[in-house]
Amino acid sequence: MNERRAEAAPAIPALPKNRAVVIGTTAVGTALILVMTWLLLVPMPQRLDTERAFRSAKDCAPGATATDCLHSVPAVIERTRTKSGKTPAHWMYVKTAEGSTPTLYFDRDQLHSFNGLAGKRIHVTYWEGSVRYIDWANARWYTAADPRGAYRLFLAWGLGLGSAGLGLILIGLWWARSYATTRLRYPWQPGVLIVGTMALGAAGGLLPWGTHGWRAALLAYGVVGVVVAAACVLTALGLRRADARKSTDTITIASAVPDGETVFPGIVRGDVPYGGVLGGGYLIAAADGLSIIPDPNYRLHPKPVPATLEPLRVRPPYRTDPRDLNVGDNWLVLECQDGGTPVYVAAARESMPLVLGALTASRQLHQQ
Repeated sequence: MNERRAEAAPAIPALPKNRAVVIGTTAVGTALILVMTWLLLVPMPQRLDTERAFRSAKDCAPGATATDCLHSVPAVIERTRTKSGKTPAHWMYVKTAEGSTPTLYFDRDQLHSFNGLAGKRIHVTYWEGSVRYIDWANARWYTAADPRGAYRLFLAWGLGLGSAGLGLILIGLWWARSYATTRLRYPWQPGVLIVGTMALGAAGGLLPWGTHGWRAALLAYGVVGVVVAAACVLTALGLRRADARKSTDTITIASAVPDGETVFPGIVRGDVPYGGVLGGGYLIAAADGLSIIPDPNYRLHPKPVPATLEPLRVRPPYRTDPRDLNVGDNWLVLECQDGGTPVYVAAARESMPLVLGALTASRQLHQQ
């Protein structure tokens, strides 16, 4: 039945470009790239300069009051506090020999144990007015004020946001150039761009934390960018060739007559009494036909689909389908006619065999 009218797909209708999507994606994408530029050119270099100054700092001379040198002071740990959970945190309350009582915060990735440290004697080291690390038991523990690697957060955000901005601009360009040439509601081209953007953005957000230095992170990001671009191009070429080999976008679906009643999401639309917006949303496929219900738990008064409905072909959703034919990414549309009136039945791909089986069974019973 589904193959009987599997003729070539109709010519692509003249469809207007979606200017709102083009303007929106281009504007947001440009804004994200500007944010990336600011992150990489303003706060990140500042953190790199601070890190270089900290690494080159020398111990303060006896009696010196300068803040740009390393000032080490004996101290005693008065108490510690740990916050457990998904984001654990550690605090250390100390009293220095100079009489100050700084509270030291350690990042959540701190691997040292803070149990039983109260009363221990340590050395705290100041630089630029903040305690950067402590020395205890022949080990050095860096506090959250450690400036080393502070650039990574800005580099990760910059590369992640820049990747998203680039992807949005490319999607906007495709929409401007090619959107009006396809009748598919869910064309594959934006999907390829979205997957590539997500892969590149994930790499940009993770590489700064797994590489040594910002140059290595940018180099690795460039390599990933080349790989992702090549993968997207090869995927696009393969899908284009697959489309070129098709003489029709009709999808062959084998019908399956339901053994009992099966309820699943589905929509029937058309200029027929049973194809209105009210009372739809779910379908009941049974051995005697197809029915429409508003809710899977409300089956008292189903709206039966008459046997006069003739299935024609199964295809992907079109942009030219009725506006209220709301479909998901994995849904298909069954083109039908009822006495010459176009009717559309939409359901998930896995439910479409039951739709075809129920309609076929209904027509066979009507003909007996």
